[in-house]
Amino acid sequence: MSLIVTLLTGAAAAGAAKNADTANALYQEKETLVDKLRAQGIDPATHAIYSAYLQLDKNASAIYWERWIGWPNVALEVEIAGQGSFLIPRIDMEYQGQPILENLIGEYAPPGTRIIVHVLDDKQFQNAVWNSILQTKINFDVSSGVIANNLLKLDAEANGSLQILDKNVEIISPVCMATADFTVPESQDGRWLAEANFFDNNNNVVGQLQFSQMWKNPVIEVQKAESNYVFWIVITGVVGLVFAKLLFSKQAKS
Repeated sequence: MSLIVTLLTGAAAAGAAKNADTANALYQEKETLVDKLRAQGIDPATHAIYSAYLQLDKNASAIYWERWIGWPNVALEVEIAGQGSFLIPRIDMEYQGQPILENLIGEYAPPGTRIIVHVLDDKQFQNAVWNSILQTKINFDVSSGVIANNLLKLDAEANGSLQILDKNVEIISPVCMATADFTVPESQDGRWLAEANFFDNNNNVVGQLQFSQMWKNPVIEVQKAESNYVFWIVITGVVGLVFAKLLFSKQAKS
């Protein structure tokens, strides 16, 4: 019986050590992200990481007939209540209904916040403007193979143009093809997923949106990961000590 207990204790110690290694790797990954955010002048204590996935029906009239010749140059504007309007720094030329996925870094939006996503057609596409916009992209390695982009602050002008703040460029009178809106849901762990339909200007459904918050406050995530790592280190030490004591006791008896 004592041999079985010793073997089980040894297995538990090995398992705890493996969990500690996994927790340490996760802690190091999240701490690296926080360091990257701070290095770019972003306060990780006030920001969150989001994911936006959308797809429009290219056969919907609002998309198919947006232009008599060719397909729309799709840009995305995000309105966050209490924060303002933002541009996602990407443009999809000649959009024909393919899925769009973007991971984003922006200020934390608490539950109950209304978020509106506009799909725009930049009919007067200007290379110089978009070259300037895309040069402002700040890519962050969130985790292996996952990149997040910084949202760009916008100011809507009276003529419908969008001024990119801190840049002397504007998107001239883009056409809004579709809009989706939702309210940030409650979440205990800071992760949530909201789904909404895109409607055209005639209130027809023309696509779907999935918008999620992947991380709430990366600093808190780091603290949680560190606490988990410390927990498994302690468990590893305690179980390892018990295993060593049992093994020593067994050897002494023999």
